[in-house]
Amino acid sequence: MNRHLTALSILLAASLAAPLASAQNAPPPPPAQQPARAPLTGVQRFELRPSGISRVAFTSDAPIETVDGVSTATSGNLSVDLANPSRGLTGTVSIPTASLRTGNDMRDEHLRGANWFDAEHNPNISFQLVTTTLAAPLAPGRAVSGRVTGRLTLHGVTRDVTVPVTVRLVPLTAEHADMAQFGVNADMLRVQSEFSVRLSDYNVSIFPPLRLKVSNTIRLRVDLTAFRQAS
Repeated sequence: MNRHLTALSILLAASLAAPLASAQNAPPPPPAQQPARAPLTGVQRFELRPSGISRVAFTSDAPIETVDGVSTATSGNLSVDLANPSRGLTGTVSIPTASLRTGNDMRDEHLRGANWFDAEHNPNISFQLVTTTLAAPLAPGRAVSGRVTGRLTLHGVTRDVTVPVTVRLVPLTAEHADMAQFGVNADMLRVQSEFSVRLSDYNVSIFPPLRLKVSNTIRLRVDLTAFRQAS
């Protein structure tokens, strides 16, 4: 009887071990197929996401005080012919007026108030691209500089402005794999610019007692990262 039980135990152990050994020795499954990506050529559309990656910073450098501020709530879209940007660069960049931050809550409240940018009646600051002198093709690893002309709307006033820009095309690669959690999941277009505007050109008046603390000329620094939209 004991001999039969022992033999049965050996047979059961062998039958259980065989599938396990087979699974351990089996080749690994093939990697999941990644969806094919559209070629990074021709006319492409990119979107700006209000995720904090893009930012518009500003500086007021007055005689007795320098104030720095920023908004990271940038949104909008860009369309560009990568082979010839000057032939087809269009789009709009926008930030909510109420998103401007200077590190001082009272000062921020004044900026949003009716006597300054009046966020209630002028909820957005926007720039609409019209033309550009960028002529060189946009290719990975290459910075292309030129000028962009567009319509800047601030405090409900729209004026034509021409500003310098530097544009870089950044393809999505395996190097960016760990950054998907931060929203980096598509080919990117980097756009950087630095220029000045005068508040008086946009009907923003500075009270005489504040003219030593707030400059009429505001320096803007634009750093945008736009993500390619699926076709």
